[in-house]
Amino acid sequence: MAENKKRFHFNLFDALIIVLALAVGLGAVYLRNRSSGEPSGRTRETATMRFTVELTAAPIGMLDQMTPGCSVYRSTDGTYLGTLAEVSYKPHTEIKWSETAGAFEEIEYQENYDIYVTIENQGYSTSRDIVIGSVALKVGDEIAVKGKGFAKMGYVYSVDTMGAEITQDSYEGNGSLNFTYVMNFTDCRDFVAANFHEGDRLYDKLSGSLLGIVQSVRTEPHFETQVGEGGAVFAEKTGRSDVYVTVKGRAVDKADGYYLDGGIELKVGATSQLVSQYINRNGLFFEILSMEQ
Repeated sequence: MAENKKRFHFNLFDALIIVLALAVGLGAVYLRNRSSGEPSGRTRETATMRFTVELTAAPIGMLDQMTPGCSVYRSTDGTYLGTLAEVSYKPHTEIKWSETAGAFEEIEYQENYDIYVTIENQGYSTSRDIVIGSVALKVGDEIAVKGKGFAKMGYVYSVDTMGAEITQDSYEGNGSLNFTYVMNFTDCRDFVAANFHEGDRLYDKLSGSLLGIVQSVRTEPHFETQVGEGGAVFAEKTGRSDVYVTVKGRAVDKADGYYLDGGIELKVGATSQLVSQYINRNGLFFEILSMEQ
């Protein structure tokens, strides 16, 4: 008995389906690379980089479990962060108001320590992020770390590219109006203030839209009003700064306001959560210095 065999006939319709599937796949790759700041088809070059995490008010016994060379992971999902390169520590301190002195004082706690763990891995940069291992890291980010025998929540204290070339974005914003304005970041710890750099691009964290390019950075001591038995006192807070960042951006002039990329309105008093390649911080549109066509 002869076997009945189904034969596949490749026709024009099948060819169109294949071409469409390939186009969709290539488009997805392009968009993914574009959103990460990487040109399509380029192999990323990595270099040795480091970042430091501050673990505040940690018990002294935690230091005994930290051995340089051990593997460090992100506690929340087990992501490998790198190897522990260095460990330093100091007694834990807090800034508190002293009624007796009528000023802020730094109080030292001998039973707990602030531990600084420096983690090393291969990394690279995009126009918006510095990625070490597989994690985009910014000063001020909360991160939970763990190693063999220790685990604690901390904050990214510094990011060190160790001389590696950093990718720079050439995009300067959309719009016919050139603006110069000031962003104000209040009550910043000194290590956060130190990570604003001239030439950095500031983006809105939620939309990813460009807000402008840093032109200059000015820091001033941070003051707070404290009310005690002797009345109100306007006092300097040790170790804290107010940062004023002058930014140059481009905006569209509309009937109801001036708009930066992504529909973000440029107006004094508005707030935005900002990110750069190095930092993650809430800021306030503080002052518009100039605008020109």
